[in-house]
Amino acid sequence: MIRGVIDNVIFDFLDSQHSEVLAISGKWGVGKTYALYSMIDSYTGTGSLGWYSYVSAFGAKSIGELRSMILVKTRRFPVQHDKLEKAVESAETFFAKGRGLAIWKAITASADKIPIVGKQVTVLLETVATSLISKTIVCIDDIERLGSGIEMDDLLGLVSELKVESQCKIILLFNEEQLGERAKQYERASEKVIDKKMEFVTTAAEAIEIGLPADTPMREYVAPCIEKLDINNIRTIQKIAHGLTTVHGLIPECSEDVKKQGAIAVAVFAGALYESGRGFPKPEHIISYNWFSAAMREGSEAIDDVWREKLHACGFLHSDEFDTEVLSILKNGYAHGSELVKHAQALDEVVGRGQLDAVFTAAWNTFHDRIDGTAEQLVQQFVDAVEVAATVITPLNLNSTVRLLRELDFSAEADALIERYVQLNADRTGLFRIDDSPWSKDINDETLRKRFAEMVTENEGPLELDAAAAILVEEGHWDGRLQAALLTASPDDFVTLFKEYQGDSLRPLLDHLYRAAHRRGEETEPIAGVVSAALDQISTESKLNEIRIRRLRR
Repeated sequence: MIRGVIDNVIFDFLDSQHSEVLAISGKWGVGKTYALYSMIDSYTGTGSLGWYSYVSAFGAKSIGELRSMILVKTRRFPVQHDKLEKAVESAETFFAKGRGLAIWKAITASADKIPIVGKQVTVLLETVATSLISKTIVCIDDIERLGSGIEMDDLLGLVSELKVESQCKIILLFNEEQLGERAKQYERASEKVIDKKMEFVTTAAEAIEIGLPADTPMREYVAPCIEKLDINNIRTIQKIAHGLTTVHGLIPECSEDVKKQGAIAVAVFAGALYESGRGFPKPEHIISYNWFSAAMREGSEAIDDVWREKLHACGFLHSDEFDTEVLSILKNGYAHGSELVKHAQALDEVVGRGQLDAVFTAAWNTFHDRIDGTAEQLVQQFVDAVEVAATVITPLNLNSTVRLLRELDFSAEADALIERYVQLNADRTGLFRIDDSPWSKDINDETLRKRFAEMVTENEGPLELDAAAAILVEEGHWDGRLQAALLTASPDDFVTLFKEYQGDSLRPLLDHLYRAAHRRGEETEPIAGVVSAALDQISTESKLNEIRIRRLRR
């Protein structure tokens, strides 16, 4: 139902003294309670009943308790915005949440413990509470969260009693999808009790107006993204607002490009964390998502086409270290210990990042969105894009590009593209350490991996075999230098290594080495052969070592 129609229905309901029941259903977080509060607070009509009471059925254990809550939370209507009314409201709040309600519960609980007479006293007290509720607008929220002591039939019986005997108007607020086993009871009994039914829906734009204050930092960047992702849950948007404030507090002096990336990341990851119930992709799937790879139908298909289009529409094409830090901040709820500033500064070191990103993306759009032109023209566009924008192209995106070129039978051009990329980024040693990246498993072009490993070795020097073994066993780490050390070692080198790893450390070392041989398929398979040759060599030294090696191989 359109929001304007919803408001009119609620206003007409409030502006009448006719006893009736209005049921408003809607998903959690769409603003049902907020909208009703706002309309009650701003109502200035003249046709309403003179009192109203708002209660939540969340956890209510008995109908008597619910009656008590309705009574102690009754206040004048329309709301009078004066000092007297505020004092009365404060007193009512105290009575509802503090000693007043506690006293009422204590009286009924104590009376209930008195044999025979106690039960009668409890009934009497509840009857008194009911008799004091008359000609009141009663709003009962969260009926899907009723305590186990109340059946839906009992609740709707109370509603009918308030309507018929107490001449009240009742509004029920709930999430119909969460009624569970009570859904059938509700459907059966509601036909006789409920006069009007309405589904409460909120558009993303309306939710933004409610949940995203006008002074929220980076609001201009996140609002379009929220709409494109169709996030209409006000609670989620409030979490987005909090996330934006936290992230902006770390990057207030950064470029607008970085702020925009941060705002988009906050919206996307907030959706992943808090909107999974409507099919939003999981955070880990978004972290590994890459629009360029998706265009090639490579990698995980965890994110379907509908969500790919939504992510693309709001400008989220892939994630980097900056984005993963944003996700960590949202998960933790704080920024202490975050490396967001470091990654933001690294992004800002590249002048004109936004324009350079656009150049590379344009080349992929030519492949993705057009059906004219030749393969040669597309390849040249990629070559030109790398020449101009190599500093903003991630290794994963380069991998997708060279994979496409190879599929088009332009392998020589793909190799040249890798070489040119390496030349243009030669001073960025960390860029080539792809094994440290969470996206390492998705970088699968062997030539690219080999060339990057060579760059790491050139910059940091070769790794000795004993150092490589220590890293493998103690840290479980893997990179190009370690792989090179294992692949270039001879059987004699491994014999020396094994004799250094005596005792409890020998078997774990062998396990790690054989697992390493399977790490990259054919590329690392030779490691197993050399390790086995070294063990064979040791087994020939004596009958004792022959037996030992045979047992080690079990």
